[in-house]
Amino acid sequence: MEDILSRAPERARSAYTNLVTNAESHYDGQTGWSCAYITQQALAEEMFVCLRTATRAIRDLRDVGLVRVLTWPGARTETQIRIDSVDISSPFGPVQAALVRSPKQHLIDRAIAQLVATNKELEALAAGI
Repeated sequence: MEDILSRAPERARSAYTNLVTNAESHYDGQTGWSCAYITQQALAEEMFVCLRTATRAIRDLRDVGLVRVLTWPGARTETQIRIDSVDISSPFGPVQAALVRSPKQHLIDRAIAQLVATNKELEALAAGI
């Protein structure tokens, strides 16, 4: 997680810390995600920044796959924060061998791409699209 987080701007790292440590945040060991019901305005106040900065920080975190925002019809918006590491292994032997030989930056790119793709699917599903 640290390698992915290091690619995000400082405002995103600050938002990540605030989301993880927020009293409304609850970690789920089964999924590796922490769920928080916190508005971006409340996050901005907690970070001592304007709403625009908090909104950009959330977008930055979404861009690297560490945050997904699920909007359920008739329910409160749920912000999920990735806590656990990302598994990019493969049961297919040649793919796994290639992953082992891959440079660290390539593996980080793959982890981000995997998180972003999964998050987009879940966000679309939650929105009913």
